[in-house]
Amino acid sequence: MAKQERSSRTHERFLDASADEFVRHGYAGANLQRIATDVGMTKGALYAHFPSKDALAAAFTSAFNRVGHELLREVTEGDPPVKSLRHVTLGFMLRMQSDLRFRAGVRLALDDGLAHQRVPAVVAELSAMLTRLVGDAQEKKELTTRQCPELISSLVIAVIFGAYCTAPATGLDKGVERVRLLWQLLSLDAPGRAAP
Repeated sequence: MAKQERSSRTHERFLDASADEFVRHGYAGANLQRIATDVGMTKGALYAHFPSKDALAAAFTSAFNRVGHELLREVTEGDPPVKSLRHVTLGFMLRMQSDLRFRAGVRLALDDGLAHQRVPAVVAELSAMLTRLVGDAQEKKELTTRQCPELISSLVIAVIFGAYCTAPATGLDKGVERVRLLWQLLSLDAPGRAAP
């Protein structure tokens, strides 16, 4: 195997092990020696790929921001608001369910937000988009108008990121179904009509 290919595989293994470590322990509890041991390498080998714990964490937070913005850009103007709401929220849930590195970015972004008392940028943009789309859906009589768009948006954000926070107890696989049921609950579709 070529040296460059071996280095690339080691780099990817360090990323996978680090993602698992950050998901389990957050930034403060993550241990670089544990990561290196998990990969079967030395801590020095880890530092050859990532010069610091901050650099390693930045790989995940930047990926979270990049993927989060990609998911937000998938919303197509002109689509019915409820379709866009379902698409973007299920997109976030499915990505959290299937992508360990994305989950690591979520954990690190949420931890950083709590530590610095600020909402992560992607979460703030998602919230603004949801608020706008909920308002549009309410105007079209597709969603309940019993609550204001900001409250519904906050509820949906809590369900999405709360599913991540409660995953050890409930499992992330239930998050997608919860989001589907939430939109069905808020929808003014005909009774018994299932959400797509």
